Amino acid sequence: MIKKAIAVDLDDVLAEHVEAFIDFSNKKYGTHLKVQDYYERWAELWQIENDEAERRANEFHTSENISQYRVKIDSLDALKTLSKHYDLYIVTARRKWVIEDTIEWVNKHYPNLFKGIHFVPIWEPNNKVTKAEICKEIGANYLIDDSPQHCNVAATNGIKAIMFGGYPWNDDEHTVDNVTRCKNWEEVLNYFEEYS
Repeated sequence: MIKKAIAVDLDDVLAEHVEAFIDFSNKKYGTHLKVQDYYERWAELWQIENDEAERRANEFHTSENISQYRVKIDSLDALKTLSKHYDLYIVTARRKWVIEDTIEWVNKHYPNLFKGIHFVPIWEPNNKVTKAEICKEIGANYLIDDSPQHCNVAATNGIKAIMFGGYPWNDDEHTVDNVTRCKNWEEVLNYFEEYS
């Protein structure tokens, strides 16, 4: 029997990226940020120019920092359950210079669970590739992601999107049809049990 495929985002779905970012910002730049303050426009968050925000982003995305990301609670058990019935892939928008570190982190924390790891070059100049396009290339029927933008684009391209986490950056965002909100991995499992 051919399994359906699920594409899974990495940061803030499998890895505690925002917590690591907040810790970095507070220690390195003396900010007093909390997780609920976070959003992806870092220049606005730090109240600095875009060039300086990019420099700091490069400073944050290092092997040392990535290796210390914690695993999202309940994700490993949930994925082991899902892998019995679905092929799992990671589809992430991490920057190209952390590809090897990312693969190493995934292999350490989620060994033998994913059929592949795909990197979407959204940070590259003039990029037009979306997570939805990667999902179509690998035959993913579902996308689990914390970004309203990625979920909405996937859903409008016929991919069932699960918007993960009740985060400040996605909680109030508008979603299109075919996007379902799941606050945690338990809700994700319930979603797939309901639709299986």
